[in-house]
Amino acid sequence: MNSKLKQAMTLGGLALASGLIARHAFRQARWFDYRGKVAVVTGGSRGLGLVLARELVDRGARVAITARTQTDLDAALLELRDRGGDVTAIACDVRDPVAVEAMIADVLNTFGTIDVLFNVAGIIEVGPLDAMTLDDFQNSMATNCWGALHTALTVLPEMRRRRTGRIVNVASLGGKRAVPHLLPYAASKFALVGLSNGLRTELAKEGILVTTICPSLMNTGSPRNAIFKGQNRKEYAWFSIGDSLPGMSMDARRAALQILRACQYGDREVIVHEPWNIAIRLQSLTPGLTQELLCWMDRVLPEMGGIGQRAARGYESQSTLSESWLTARSQQAAVENNEMRPHP
Repeated sequence: MNSKLKQAMTLGGLALASGLIARHAFRQARWFDYRGKVAVVTGGSRGLGLVLARELVDRGARVAITARTQTDLDAALLELRDRGGDVTAIACDVRDPVAVEAMIADVLNTFGTIDVLFNVAGIIEVGPLDAMTLDDFQNSMATNCWGALHTALTVLPEMRRRRTGRIVNVASLGGKRAVPHLLPYAASKFALVGLSNGLRTELAKEGILVTTICPSLMNTGSPRNAIFKGQNRKEYAWFSIGDSLPGMSMDARRAALQILRACQYGDREVIVHEPWNIAIRLQSLTPGLTQELLCWMDRVLPEMGGIGQRAARGYESQSTLSESWLTARSQQAAVENNEMRPHP
C-alpha cells in the first residue's frame, strides 16, 4: 500500500470518526427530560396511546389524552390518575379540525402550554382490495394522515411562540412497505410518513423537531377493534395470530420506550422493532425480494367473499383459530390496554 493511499484512508477514518462524534454530541444536546413537560396523546385511551400515556405519567409529565369515545377516556383517566398522574381527558375526533382546535384550547387552558404532541390515533381496515370502497380509503386518510396534520397545525402557534416543541407522528412499517390486505391503511401511512418528514424539514429551523415513528407489528391487543371485510373471520384469524406471535410482534411497552427515547433525542425517523426481527433486516437489505415475498403472501391470504364490502370489528369476527392459544398474547394485551370495550 503506497503512502498516498494510507494517508487517504487515515484522513477518511478521521473524518468518519469526527462526524460520528459530532452527531452524538448534537443528539445529546437535543435531549430533554419529560418531568414537568406537557404532552398530548391522541388515541390515548387504548392500545399504544394508553401505553405511551402510562410511561409519560411515570416520568413525571403532565398528560392530556384524547379519543373519540368518552367511556374509553374515563376508564383510561381513572387508571392514569391512580398512577399519580396529572392527567386530563378530552373527547375529540381528530378528523374534525374544529374539534381539534377546541381540544387544544382546552389543554392550553388546563396546563398553560404544550411541549410534546404524540399523534397515535388511527384506524386499520383488513381485507382484499375488492372488499374496500372509496370511503374506506378516505376514512383512513382522514384519520391516519389528516388527523395528524390537524393536530400538528393547531399546536404550532404555541410551539412557535416559544420556538421549541416536539411532534411525534406514529406511522407504521406499513408506511414504508405495503402489506397485502391492508391497502387503505398502507396508503394513509405512506402519506403520513411523507407529511411527517416534510414537517421536520420545514420546522427544524424554528426549534420544533418532528419525529416519524414506523413501528413493526406490535402486541397492543388492538385487533379486537380493527375493521375486517371480505371473509372477515379468516382475515381476523391471520391478523390476530400475527399480532400475538413473539417472533412477529413486539411488546407494546418496549415499543413505547423506543418511541419516547426517539422523541427525547429529536430523531428524524425511527423504525421501532425488536433486534431479532428478521423481516426488518430482509426489507432493508433486499427490498425487491421483500416485495416478491409479499406478492406470494397475497396468494395465500383469504380471497374475496364472506361479508364482502360490509365491515365487522374483530370481536364480531371470532373463530376457533382467533380464540386459540395462538392468540393468547394478543388477548392478554387487549385486557391490559383497554381494548376489551367495543368501539362504537
